Amino acid sequence: MARTTTAADPDKLDDHGIERSTDDAPGAIDAYRDKWPWFDHVMRMNERYGDQGGNHFAAGITYFSVLSIFPLVMLIFATVAMVLAGNEELMNDIADSVTESAGDDLGATINDIIDGAIDQRGSVFGIGLVLAMWTGLGWMANLRLGVSEMWKVDGKAANFITGKISDLIGLIGLLLALVVAFGVTAIGGGGFTRGLLDAIGLGDIPGIRFLTWLVALVVALVANWIVFFWLMMFLPRTHVPRAAAARAAVIGAIAFEVIKQFATLLFSNALSSPAAAAFGPIIGIMVMLYLIWRIVLYVAAWTATTPEALAQMVPDAPPPAVIRVRQEVRPGSRQVSRAGLVGVGTAAGAAAVGLIGRALRRK
Repeated sequence: MARTTTAADPDKLDDHGIERSTDDAPGAIDAYRDKWPWFDHVMRMNERYGDQGGNHFAAGITYFSVLSIFPLVMLIFATVAMVLAGNEELMNDIADSVTESAGDDLGATINDIIDGAIDQRGSVFGIGLVLAMWTGLGWMANLRLGVSEMWKVDGKAANFITGKISDLIGLIGLLLALVVAFGVTAIGGGGFTRGLLDAIGLGDIPGIRFLTWLVALVVALVANWIVFFWLMMFLPRTHVPRAAAARAAVIGAIAFEVIKQFATLLFSNALSSPAAAAFGPIIGIMVMLYLIWRIVLYVAAWTATTPEALAQMVPDAPPPAVIRVRQEVRPGSRQVSRAGLVGVGTAAGAAAVGLIGRALRRK
């Protein structure tokens, strides 16, 4: 009787080649990913961030950021000292203000410190510049390395000299961008705007403060968008689609503004008491910078997982094939080989006996 077989249905084969009568029901997360493309994109972003070590890079970048603050402060003080050294009238006004605010004894001590800083402005500026270059370039290199990891590309420059020049340009641009972004938020939400409105006689108009805050918020969001668009285009050491970077910059601008508003409230409360003023600023700076770099890396992961970015990615080479020669041993093969040897031995013995018998008969 002929045996009948049924061919497997290719549409019902799973990933392991097993035919299934019904499809396995996807989990809740997978169902939402299939239903909502935006949710699938968010999950891809989160997976890319986690797989590429986003938290570790954010912590490392924060360390180099804080390390770079002190040389930058040295540069700022040295620059201010150079300005004061050439302006005797401004120097006298500052000395009088310090003496009036701090008292005779403490004011004299502070003025001596200021005079010493002015006298040593050249050495302070030189040391601060060297340290700022060293720590700042390390900061920018690690920032570009972390963002490039979100793109799964090598974050190291192909040429050392050109790479450092590019990092220096990026460092200057990053510092200017952060100063502008935080300055807009501080001016819009601080007492400077309220004082200005009162000075020009508009402070008593109903709703004017909210209106100015809203305008400052919009301006800050635009400034944030420019900052993040530049970061997404410059930091990765690979080609970035402009449309994807522009959309990602919107997300980064909103998240960045939330962090800035939180920082404004944090520092205003931290400086209100002497105890908080001692440790609050440095802790607040570390927390704020860590959150900022996490946002930058998350936005970079979002940009790297857009359809246009995934389309330009070169897939990883498959691992090398390992060929293993497997000798198949059947059950009972050892007994078969023994029986074969016995048979060969019997045939050889019979042939030898026959030859000996023929020789004897001839004699």
